[in-house]
Amino acid sequence: MGTLGRWRMHLAAAVVLLLVIALAAVGGDSRSPTALNVAATKGAQAGDQATSSGIPGANLQAGGGVAGVSGGGPGGVGVGPGGSRLVGQHVTYDIGASDTEVRMGGSTFTSGPAATYGEQIAVGFAAGVNYINDHGGINGRRLSVKIYDDGADPAKQLANIKRLVEVDHVFALAMAYAPIAGDYVSKVGIPLFLEGQFNEDFTNPWYYSIGGPQMTSGMALAWYGAKKLGVKSVSIFYLDAGANNYSRSFADKMASYWRAYGVTVKAEIPFTPDQTSCSAGIKEASGDKVDFIDFEIDAGHVIQCAVEGQVQGYKPPLKWGGYLIGVPVIHEALGDWSIGMYAFDAFGDEYLSSDYISEVKHVSSKTDTYSSVTMGFFASALLAGDGMRKLGTQFTRAHLREVLDTFTDWRPSLSASDNQPKWTWSPQCHVAIHGGYLIQIHKLADGSLKWEQITPQGNGAPLPPGVAAPPEFGGCKGMFVPGDTAQPF
Repeated sequence: MGTLGRWRMHLAAAVVLLLVIALAAVGGDSRSPTALNVAATKGAQAGDQATSSGIPGANLQAGGGVAGVSGGGPGGVGVGPGGSRLVGQHVTYDIGASDTEVRMGGSTFTSGPAATYGEQIAVGFAAGVNYINDHGGINGRRLSVKIYDDGADPAKQLANIKRLVEVDHVFALAMAYAPIAGDYVSKVGIPLFLEGQFNEDFTNPWYYSIGGPQMTSGMALAWYGAKKLGVKSVSIFYLDAGANNYSRSFADKMASYWRAYGVTVKAEIPFTPDQTSCSAGIKEASGDKVDFIDFEIDAGHVIQCAVEGQVQGYKPPLKWGGYLIGVPVIHEALGDWSIGMYAFDAFGDEYLSSDYISEVKHVSSKTDTYSSVTMGFFASALLAGDGMRKLGTQFTRAHLREVLDTFTDWRPSLSASDNQPKWTWSPQCHVAIHGGYLIQIHKLADGSLKWEQITPQGNGAPLPPGVAAPPEFGGCKGMFVPGDTAQPF
């Protein structure tokens, strides 16, 4: 099958990979949406139903693996270091936790055209919960997670989060992005775990994000393009959904990073969320003879643009890339035309962990393990578990926040390799990741295509010359290195 045939097969799944989050950033009507439990879509038999990309909903309701401990209510036995039981000591529990179980919940898009990626989120987190339970649980307590489908509707995501807190009475949350649920999460005072993208995901004191802001990856792309590739001119393709990272103001910010290195920004080319043609954008970039295209658009639109480039016989001489596109569907859809594309990643040799791979495949044999989406949410579950294990006799949400804000150079227990990031949180800074690297699509000796790591783990975001560090990250010591003199990779 040719490239044009491949991209049509994959486009429906890719088109709203992060467009979903773009629309979430805009917000929506939060009035009376109906949450859909992926394990209970219709009646008592719904646990056997499959979600829209074929994974049984019941698989996403993680929590097996640890036998219950006798007890089960507030005021039970205490828990000492290493999981030892301190008989007779009183344990203070917030709702959602007990001597036998800790409940978590999340909302993501396990139905609709982006279900492939929503299910990577859900499968990754569910697999992480199962890993925790297979390794002793939360000091003997069973960790469970209930995941609702929001169909990529921001209003439903917020309603689902409220339902999880107010009806299901979970102890902690996952998956929901701060531009949607952050105000509610802060008001309730409940920790939330996710991969993260928007600045708000890293400035809300109740959010614990495993990834890094899209903004700093834009800085890294500009640094690499100017310093390593010799880019002299660039076009920025951006999604204009009217707010946050999907707006002209965000594109202007990306342009300022390139200009700081002396690169000419020929054009900032907008795409509407439902736009299906990239013909004009590719024609404009080709006419401008740019060296590079910075894709601040979702994977579906990137596929459209790359196919249009092939139709017009055009690819920028120094290639193209962006933060949002480092997923296998790009090379699965585009074939050899994708070779050379750039994106970002962080997890390194953690992808090779046999425990990680087996836990994910146990939940869903079809879910890609070499995906930062799957790994990011797997790791965020492990972070939640490691924090909860240190709560002792104060098993409360506020204490979990206090504990997590002391984590220094944390790493999941998946790999001993140094080719993985480390994370440090503090009350002043929730941009915890220290690491990250560039990836590029290569053709392997067996003819297959794969995103491969092409730089070492980074040591900080390269702050472009003359650009001030964002004030919201003023408490993040060591987050930035000078881009004009330092080597971030």
